[in-house]
Amino acid sequence: MKKFIFQVAIILAISIVAGLAFNHFRADSLPLFKEYQPVPPSGVAPDEDLSSYYKEMDMDTLKALMESNMIILLDARHSSLYKEGHLPNAISLPIIEFNQKYESVAPLLVKDKSLVLYCSGITCPDSSLLARELSRKGFTDIYVFKGGFEEWKDQGNTIVTQ
Repeated sequence: MKKFIFQVAIILAISIVAGLAFNHFRADSLPLFKEYQPVPPSGVAPDEDLSSYYKEMDMDTLKALMESNMIILLDARHSSLYKEGHLPNAISLPIIEFNQKYESVAPLLVKDKSLVLYCSGITCPDSSLLARELSRKGFTDIYVFKGGFEEWKDQGNTIVTQ
């Protein structure tokens, strides 16, 4: 019985290695890992320029405005990531749940304060998508902290957990 299990394991390992090698050398190989792409609440064209909905903000400006209480900070990441850790005083408004959560968050969004949005990091589109949705709701003073949670954490800044 042990010999049989060992033979099955060897055949399985050889099959996996052969399949990965074959896939690697194909001209139209399949990706092994796929980067997270959120499903936007109301469709986004692949070539749509979302940067027209916001201005970018850097770390130093964000810190200064957080201290002066002149902004409303919104976390565009999934709720589970927000619970694991977020920037101080950030409000969770995940883009993937925008249509369900906007009404409960809307009273907190004061029109005379700037909205600063962030997501996981520089490659994450969630904050840009959230900027578009908030712009459609009438907000105009919208900023995106492109470095996101990754840059904030990497710089050793305070992280709040729930």
